[in-house]
Amino acid sequence: MKFRKITLALVLLVPILPLSAAPENAREAMLAQAQSRLHNYAAQLTPIYQSADWLIGLPTISISHLQGLDSRRSYEQQLSLNLPFKSPAMHRLDEALKPLNQQLIVQQSRLQQLYLSGLLRQYWWQQQLADTELQQLQHKQQLLQQLLERQKALSLSGEAPTSQLLVLQRELLDLQLAMLTPKQQRASAAEALRRLTGLEQLPSLDESSRLLPQDDGINNPLWQLASIQLQRQKLLGKTMAEGDTTPWILSVNAKNTATPGMEEQAIGLALDIPLPTSSGLSQQEVGTLVEQQLQLEQQQQQLMLQTKLQLDELRQQLAQLQQQQLLLQQSLTLSQQLTASLAATKQQGLPQYQAWLRSYVDTLDTESRLALNQLAQSQLHSKQLQALGVTL
Repeated sequence: MKFRKITLALVLLVPILPLSAAPENAREAMLAQAQSRLHNYAAQLTPIYQSADWLIGLPTISISHLQGLDSRRSYEQQLSLNLPFKSPAMHRLDEALKPLNQQLIVQQSRLQQLYLSGLLRQYWWQQQLADTELQQLQHKQQLLQQLLERQKALSLSGEAPTSQLLVLQRELLDLQLAMLTPKQQRASAAEALRRLTGLEQLPSLDESSRLLPQDDGINNPLWQLASIQLQRQKLLGKTMAEGDTTPWILSVNAKNTATPGMEEQAIGLALDIPLPTSSGLSQQEVGTLVEQQLQLEQQQQQLMLQTKLQLDELRQQLAQLQQQQLLLQQSLTLSQQLTASLAATKQQGLPQYQAWLRSYVDTLDTESRLALNQLAQSQLHSKQLQALGVTL
């Protein structure tokens, strides 16, 4: 059975390829391309293990020479080729382990896909949240810039105090500072996505419409790997406990015996077959087998518990965001009503215009918070899919 070594890497220096796929398969095509780039970066995958069909170890050669102690110069020479063959029980064990080893490779590939899916989801949502926040700040900056131009004209004519102009200038500087963080987050996310996929533009990774599986994460590759490892350990432990792991030794012997006046050669075969009457395991070996099995069982239980706790936490966060959304929606309705009422008086003078503009800016802030809240809810849905082991 062949196993493959898979190296996970974040920096993928492979030529950029275009993505062409149907809309419903765009995410799968992007994930396949990211996995292909990962394989290319990690060099050619080569098998590192090969299972023998019959032998369980390396053949050995035994050579002996016995010299007589008398004066007749008699001697005996013997050459043996020893071949350790698998017992029938070990052949049965191989047949039982073969499909499990194949499943290990499959689950390892799925685990790699899940790992890449998590990275793509993380950076894509980081980009979306930064874009939304940056657009709101830029819109707010444009409105304050318009107010600043009016304030400058009024300050030059002496119709408005200079202090109001300084307050607006400081607000605009604060906005520029606030825009630095989402700009940096958007740029770093875009660069990470480009390195992972080789694409400048990605399909939408919004998975809000995807249903969550009701399997509590049993199909998660991590849990499946732990389950397969536990099955393998139980098979190995059972075979060792039954004493069926001792190989059958087939020996091809050649013997040469010489005494004064006579020399004799002989050739023959010998077969050593173990007779397991008990397990033949020491207390140390029994303890090791029990410890390994308990560790795997505990690992499986811990993975399931961690998944449930993570899902519970994500559900609580989602419920909190939904409550915030209701309050933000009510706040937005009030802000829109206030802005609409102030719009009728904004042409009467600078104070009225400032009041209307401030109300309008507050409305934009609330709309931005509501939009970010909705994006955060969709992001939490993707995190739940990730926790349950669902790939893109």
